[in-house]
Amino acid sequence: MVETNLPIVLLKNIILFPYNEIRIEFNSSKEKLILENSEKYNDNHILLINLLDPLEENPSIKDLPNIGVLGRIKSKIELSNGTVRVVVAGLSRVEILNYIEGDYGYIESFVIPTKEYDYDDVEATALKRILYNELNNYVNTSPMMSNSVLGRISGVDNISKLTDIIASELPFDYTSKLKYLNIADPIKRIRQIIEDLNREIETEQLEQEIELTLKEKIDASQREYLLREKIRIIKEELGESTIKETEVDNLKKKINEKNLPDKIRNKIEDELKRYILSSDASPEITIIRTYIDWLLNLPWNNSTEDNYKIKEVSESLNETHYGLEEIKKRIVEYVAVMKHTNNVNSPIICLIGPPGVGKTTLAKSVAKSLNKKFVKISVGGVSDEAEIIGHRRTYLGANPGKIIQSMKQAGVNNPVFLIDEIDKLTKDYHGDPASALLSILDKEQNKSFCDNYIEEEFDLSNVLFILTANDINTIPSALKDRLEIIELSSYTNLDKKEICKKYLIPKLFKQYKIRDYNISINDNAINKIITDYTKEAGARELSRKVEQICRKIIYEDIKNKIIKVSDLPYYLGPVKYHHQKNDDSNKSGVVNALAYTIYGGEILKVSSTMYKGDGKIKVTGSVGEVMNESIDVALSYIKHNADKFGIDIKTFKENDFHIHIEEGSVKKDGPSAGITLTTAIISLIKDKIISNDISMTGEITLRGRILPIGGLKEKLIAASVNNIKKVFIPIDNKPDIEEISPSITNKIEIIYVRDYLDVYYYLFNKDE
Repeated sequence: MVETNLPIVLLKNIILFPYNEIRIEFNSSKEKLILENSEKYNDNHILLINLLDPLEENPSIKDLPNIGVLGRIKSKIELSNGTVRVVVAGLSRVEILNYIEGDYGYIESFVIPTKEYDYDDVEATALKRILYNELNNYVNTSPMMSNSVLGRISGVDNISKLTDIIASELPFDYTSKLKYLNIADPIKRIRQIIEDLNREIETEQLEQEIELTLKEKIDASQREYLLREKIRIIKEELGESTIKETEVDNLKKKINEKNLPDKIRNKIEDELKRYILSSDASPEITIIRTYIDWLLNLPWNNSTEDNYKIKEVSESLNETHYGLEEIKKRIVEYVAVMKHTNNVNSPIICLIGPPGVGKTTLAKSVAKSLNKKFVKISVGGVSDEAEIIGHRRTYLGANPGKIIQSMKQAGVNNPVFLIDEIDKLTKDYHGDPASALLSILDKEQNKSFCDNYIEEEFDLSNVLFILTANDINTIPSALKDRLEIIELSSYTNLDKKEICKKYLIPKLFKQYKIRDYNISINDNAINKIITDYTKEAGARELSRKVEQICRKIIYEDIKNKIIKVSDLPYYLGPVKYHHQKNDDSNKSGVVNALAYTIYGGEILKVSSTMYKGDGKIKVTGSVGEVMNESIDVALSYIKHNADKFGIDIKTFKENDFHIHIEEGSVKKDGPSAGITLTTAIISLIKDKIISNDISMTGEITLRGRILPIGGLKEKLIAASVNNIKKVFIPIDNKPDIEEISPSITNKIEIIYVRDYLDVYYYLFNKDE
């Protein structure tokens, strides 16, 4: 206890329980004196007591209770009218030993803490569970009870604190609450609250049953219907009609005209009856009207006639996309299967590739070639599954999900449906949108897809779904299992040149209406734009550069000109990228690695150095966890085979090593630099220079085995751009070379390796 001798404040019609707060206003001089003395002598502590009769004005000491609440003044504000407003926090119940008349004309008391009660933990746990259930039922049953109490008691285990918080929130009268305050034993208090809640719930349920019985007898809806019918007939006689009546007539006409399934037609007619009977002032009327519109405008039975002429499909794809022969072949095969089986019951196509390689436009071309409508949604960054499958109609502002919205937009039930950026789906407390997509993309389930808003099954089995992603590794595995993966790799510079000449320039010159200006861009200028003004796997940035030239031509009114390399700084400004990273300054400990990014391939310089120390390893260059492990594997492999490499093992004990992957601001990770890291360390220790026209890629094991890697095409493109003459690659990647254009592989000598010793003997000891 803070003090045993405390000033008393009498509360009327309000009760302060421990662990709660109340606001009190003091007007009289005696009450203000109590506050002053509480601040001076009692550390802001006061005793709050409640009378059995709140109407008693001047109670005698013998009528005062023996249980009170120790409170502490948290804040005090003096208002302009002289009133003092304080906020008091209840600390604990106390037992009052006696009351005395204080020297200042107010009552004081001597108090001690209430008795500590022992109770069985098992019994307390059971009572708490019962209390939670009863409280939940009461919150759901009684309109007077706020559910905020559930938040307040979340995480509260102490039953004394739990019961006091609940007691303060219950919408009971003064006498009932005072009963809880005077029960010091928490077990008895929790039992009393449970009993009272149970009685209140039964009372509420009985009241609801009585109201329901009365409503059924009166049949208000029937009465209202008859009255409205009379009003309608009277208005017809007078030649008048309301906007709502006109709207109802139009809806009935649409229902008769639409090709709807019987189940949906019945559903709409039921909703229309609700709409007619609803009052114009009711907030429900707009919700019902919107729902009817959605049901009416969805393409339940509307479809387009598909074009399954394989030759026309192939020609359409060739008109819009250069190269991608393997991809086009796969798509034409799908069309052939659909024609043969007369349905689209085939695996869902998923186009995987870097940005700008034409995934979205390829999907559009498929739709155009098949004479299908095309719709697209992007799920990148979507974390709420309701975005996919809709909200319940009970929510304010509810709408169908993206799937149903797009089907309404398409106007048919068999469009080409593009779901973009599925590798960027996120998951949080709103739900898992990837899981919501599973039933949509599963041919066994999507025939009966049910949106939360529509609440009726919609057949998606005739939809041709095409998905796109940049990174296959971030697609959820359950979703990936339903997809037929088609990979689109990066374009070579030759591909980009042909795309620019045959597609981008004619298309953009037509779009900007400068075909009659007699303007052309020569091949050298196109090559310069590709190598020095763009840095991408696809052709999106290349398109923007051609657009920039078009804008300059229009602004300057330039005509009859061939744009050359020397003109590019005027149209595009200074060179933006310097792809040539392969410098001529050869030093030991520096080796070229090949890396794969979403923008295509890159050359990475792996640099190493050593100095006197005690064997520490320092790694820099924004290196990820996997690459750090590759460095550990490389060092362990070299130490284990030090004799084969002619390296003194003491070198690792007497020196510190620093390994740096250049371009430190760019994050790097992956195992494919293992072979390069091993070579760089051996080159440093043996002081042997590795020519800068050599590069390598491959994962290394502790036994020296070279494992296959991904992104080989992009890496070889980067090697050719940077004047690499020789590239070491794992022998297991040899089949991948056959799928790469000879325009790339003919420029590079490719050396296949199975074990690191193949690399070592080639670079450091050719005689062996």
